[in-house]
Amino acid sequence: MATLESTQPPTVFGWCHWHKGPSGTAVLIRIIEQGSGPGAALYACAPCREQRGLVPVDEQPDAVAYRAYLVHTQACTHCTESGRCEGGARLWQSYRATLAVPAV
Repeated sequence: MATLESTQPPTVFGWCHWHKGPSGTAVLIRIIEQGSGPGAALYACAPCREQRGLVPVDEQPDAVAYRAYLVHTQACTHCTESGRCEGGARLWQSYRATLAVPAV
């Protein structure tokens, strides 16, 4: 007996926490951490992100700054566990500065 296989990729739907409905374009916007118990993750669809100026987690300034720091330290032979080169120190300070800015 022959089986029919679809050439279409499976449809994946997420949930948008802003319009409180299903979405095929939802991405992670905010991670809510708690001292005890599980945290939460909030997702937003493309229209809600555009309307509300929401930025995906991986594009937020702290994530971008931390990635730049990690890329530098992985390639830099002067950055070690015991210290950082001048460029690594600047990238670390830049990352720490983004953490001081309140998230919107």
